[in-house]
Parts: sequence; structure tokens; C-alpha cells
Amino acid sequence: MNQASSLNVEPGADGESPALPDLIARTAASLRTMADELDNGTLIEPVEWVIPMSDIGSPKMEEHCDAIVARLGRKQMAVYAIGFDEHVPLQRVHEFVDGNKVRNKALPVAERRAFARVNKRKRCADSRCLYIGKSEKVAERIRQHLTEAHPATFALHLNYWPKDIPGNLIVQVIGVSSVQSTLLSFIEDQMAGEMSPILGRRGSV
Repeated sequence: MNQASSLNVEPGADGESPALPDLIARTAASLRTMADELDNGTLIEPVEWVIPMSDIGSPKMEEHCDAIVARLGRKQMAVYAIGFDEHVPLQRVHEFVDGNKVRNKALPVAERRAFARVNKRKRCADSRCLYIGKSEKVAERIRQHLTEAHPATFALHLNYWPKDIPGNLIVQVIGVSSVQSTLLSFIEDQMAGEMSPILGRRGSV
């Protein structure tokens, strides 16, 4: 099998494979087009909620989630950040996420939950940002984090966190309009690069 066949490259109109040297230029042009579209987008005034860590796993957390839905609606496209105030001991947070990763991996596959990935400590050791995300239905996505999601859905699943960590969660939501939803990942990654979250997969940029 030749190289063109192994890459599944479709032949051009003249029956020959397209010239690969132009691939970088075509990719750059596509990125410029996406950047132009992002420039034309609009951010909606950020909204913030302060939620006591002591509400984790209690009916009060559902009340917080209902308030977020009431404020944002069910179909708001947005990026968001979940973090901690200065009263939350980061050592407790890191001890939990590290231990949780080990405990979850030791379970049979059918019993595991898809907890958000733990990021490298050297980048986020002093960060008070827990997670950066995006969604076309942001209120429901935040509910998955603050309570629990389906076991196969990557999330914070806070219902499984310790109930005695002091301090407050800070939930910040920034609505986005006039942008294709596929471009939200670039805004999400920009925020993650600036805020160094403790948890969450990156990789769009």
C-alpha cells in the first residue's frame, strides 16, 4: 500500500493526489476564518454565584442549581469557571482529587465514575480555579458538576466530595452569542490557559 492510500487521500480532479505542501497554509487559512468569526462574537455580562462548600450533597445544592436555571434559562450558550474562595484549603482539595483518582481506578470498570481529569500539579498547585467548561445548555451542565452526572459523563460529581471542607464555591458564567458552538472550545481553552484549573481536559488549542 502506498503512502497516499494509507492516509485515505482522495485523488484530485486530474486523478493525482492533492499536493500536501499546501496543507499548513490551508490549515492556517481555516484558523484565520475561525478567528474572524470569534472577533464578531459577543460576551454577555458575567453572572456569579457563591455557594457554601457545606451545601455539597444536601438539598440546598439543588436549590442553588434551580436558581442558576432560573437566571440563565435552559439553553444559554456559555463558558464557565468553578473555583474556590480564599477560605477553602487547597491542600484538602488536592488530597481529595489525588485519592479519588486512585480509588476510582481501583474499582471495576462498571462501577467507575467519569470524574474530570486531574491536571499536572506544577501548573495548578496554587490555583483556586477548579474547572473551566463550556456548554450550549450551561445551567444543566453546571448541575451535573454541582450534584452528579451520569457515571459515564465527565464532571466534578460534587455529591461524592467531602462534606466538611470549609469555604465557598465560586461559579462564574459568561454567556456567548453570535458565535458557532464549535468555537466555544477555543474560548474555554483560552480561559484555562490563563486560570490553570485543577481539573479538566484541555486540547482545542
